[in-house]
Amino acid sequence: MLSKKYNARRIAHFIHGFFGLKLMLLLTVVLLSGTLAVIAEEIDWLIYDEIRVTPVGDRLNEGLLFDKIKEAYPKIGLSAFNTANDRTHTAASAMLTLPDGGFRNAWIDPYTGEVKGDTPLLSVGNFISFLHASLYLPVIGRSLVNAFGVFCLVSLITGLISYRYFWRGFFQLPRWKRGPRVYLSDLHKLVGLWSLWFVLIIGVSGSWWFYQNPLERYFGVPKLTPSYLTEPVVDHGDLSRLGPNTPIRASAEDVVTAVKTEHPDFEIHMLNPPDHNGLLYKVRGSYGDFLVSRTNSVIYVNPYTGKVVENRPASDWNGMQRFDAAMRPLHYGSWANSGVADLLVKLIWFLFGFALTGMSISGVMIYYKRTFKARNKNLPQPSYGRKLKKLWLILRPWGGSMSGFKYVNVLFVAGILAGCGIAYTLGSQGTVGSGFVYQKQAIGPWTLSFNAVAGLLEKDLPPIRAGRRTTLNATIEAGDASQIKFMYARVGKPRTTRAPGDVIHGPLGMQHANLKIPESLKDSAELWITIEDWSGQFYQSSWSLMPNGKETRDL
Repeated sequence: MLSKKYNARRIAHFIHGFFGLKLMLLLTVVLLSGTLAVIAEEIDWLIYDEIRVTPVGDRLNEGLLFDKIKEAYPKIGLSAFNTANDRTHTAASAMLTLPDGGFRNAWIDPYTGEVKGDTPLLSVGNFISFLHASLYLPVIGRSLVNAFGVFCLVSLITGLISYRYFWRGFFQLPRWKRGPRVYLSDLHKLVGLWSLWFVLIIGVSGSWWFYQNPLERYFGVPKLTPSYLTEPVVDHGDLSRLGPNTPIRASAEDVVTAVKTEHPDFEIHMLNPPDHNGLLYKVRGSYGDFLVSRTNSVIYVNPYTGKVVENRPASDWNGMQRFDAAMRPLHYGSWANSGVADLLVKLIWFLFGFALTGMSISGVMIYYKRTFKARNKNLPQPSYGRKLKKLWLILRPWGGSMSGFKYVNVLFVAGILAGCGIAYTLGSQGTVGSGFVYQKQAIGPWTLSFNAVAGLLEKDLPPIRAGRRTTLNATIEAGDASQIKFMYARVGKPRTTRAPGDVIHGPLGMQHANLKIPESLKDSAELWITIEDWSGQFYQSSWSLMPNGKETRDL
């Protein structure tokens, strides 16, 4: 039995206050950014003229729209075409990878086919969404945000335990005549009770993602979600039969037409062209399944013949996979998908998210109101000494609502601000000027250069670390890129062309490999690039893996 001094209600109250007070600044950032992220798409729609359209007649073929954007932006990498089929007044879009390394979104009117222009990738809405997802903190950002999902769940449970006879409080109005502290306390409880369902959704989804990242990803705990089927690829025999010359790919319009012919009830939401010549065209969309993302169902199309190869609807998933897929639409309130219902659900999520943010702030205000008299009792009479003591009470590493955690909060907020600066730099110039540069060399009829970075937000960290993977970006300086069948990267010379390394993939301007670095590295380690052309001939060249002041430099 717990003593009266340390009964379950008191312990629960302590835990509830600990999570709400010690990390209040970070918690407020996560909650407020999450609240705004719910309506991030609508925020961008209001700000940028390029996104808004007026419905006129029927929508054009989604593939034709993608082809038109390609014509408008020649020799620029395009990826992830969003059809906006569930948004009657929103333009379709594709992400651009600019020659100088930056990223933008290009927009096209789905009714007229008019290319309306482009906007920054890091738009206002996207900035808020990325902030909520990662806090712009390298390596630990996503894990930290997910941890707050666990905090929400713990706060929900401990709040109910510490609030005796809580079910009586659903219809008790705050006592505003009893002073600010009592009013705030009553309001905090009332809002908390009516937000129980919402906090439960946020807590469960956040805790689920915390289990996946960092527990599954970094600590090796058992995986709860069964692995999804390996994506189909272009059959090796089919590739060989294409002949020694560069094959002509089917247009995006032909791909979409083939999908609509075989699957007329499939609503197309995204087009993903192949990242390299051995992959299939992915057409993502929905069959109207409830509580899954509108891009979870995938139809694979051969990019050379334009024929449908395989259909993988979300309805074929098992229970755990469906549970995993349901977390995102539940967390962000996007499960109504389109129309007035979608906007209504988002507004409900926004209001309750705003209420949850207010609860985080009101908890601190209640604490300060509760301790106001005790603090002022020990202060000297109004003077400079009183002001200095007040300042000391704020800055000292013990006492107060945050105690020593105030420095943790400030440190993380400073890291978030620095990360925001890095993110804006990435949006305008990519990773140019970071990591290791492998100077341009001739490999057969092509001239290439490479740039190794630890990651996007991690671009200022050392790119080559033993036992880790690094992002190796490829730039084709000269030569016809379409004549390259496959390009590979490997640390150390390949023993055979049957195992030449990691495939370099991605759209033009964003071709890269997730290069595996060996556990042990020698000073003489080399980066080897292998290229196979359509006739089956191989070309190879190498660079020093680590900077040597010659062909490899540290920027």
